[in-house]
Amino acid sequence: MKRAAQSLLLAAGLALSLAAQANPEAYPNAGHEAPSSSFVAAAGGELVAYYTGLSGGYTNLVGLRINGVDGPAGLSNHGTAYGTPFALGTVAAGDSLVFFIDATDYDGKTTRYYSDKSLNADHVNHAWANAYAGDAQVPAGVSLAFEDLANGGDFNYGDHGFVVAGVTAIPAPVPEPASWMLLLGGAAGLATLRRRR
Repeated sequence: MKRAAQSLLLAAGLALSLAAQANPEAYPNAGHEAPSSSFVAAAGGELVAYYTGLSGGYTNLVGLRINGVDGPAGLSNHGTAYGTPFALGTVAAGDSLVFFIDATDYDGKTTRYYSDKSLNADHVNHAWANAYAGDAQVPAGVSLAFEDLANGGDFNYGDHGFVVAGVTAIPAPVPEPASWMLLLGGAAGLATLRRRR
């Protein structure tokens, strides 16, 4: 009976520890560039990033561009504990937000990669955004995972991860030419079927 009680306590402790830290989802399409997103502040106040793991070989610091102005960078991907907060800056509702990392390579060269790929020298999307439900150490919000290698590297988006609450992510719209091509392709298919009948 005593062993059964110990086993039950151990199982309960394990379940609680897993619930206390439920890391955000990993990028599911490694090797392929992530879809772009843009971001706006959902409300006014201080935006805080919470470190959620992910530690690439390079040393990365995270920061925020608010309405075109870059703020300070911090929250290293090396040696930072899960859930550690970092104040990104004060925003007003509707402010345009672009997240970035400063990636310092092994030679000491630092390159800044933005969540807006038009701001990157390589014109590649270095950030993947995903909704996060939160846990005991990190609030619900938008999870961002960054790729710290030039030209997208391995596109695993596993080099620096953090969650920010109070942000609305707006996925990139499907370009109209693609929508028209799908519509025309469907119409052509229907016309072919009609002719066969």
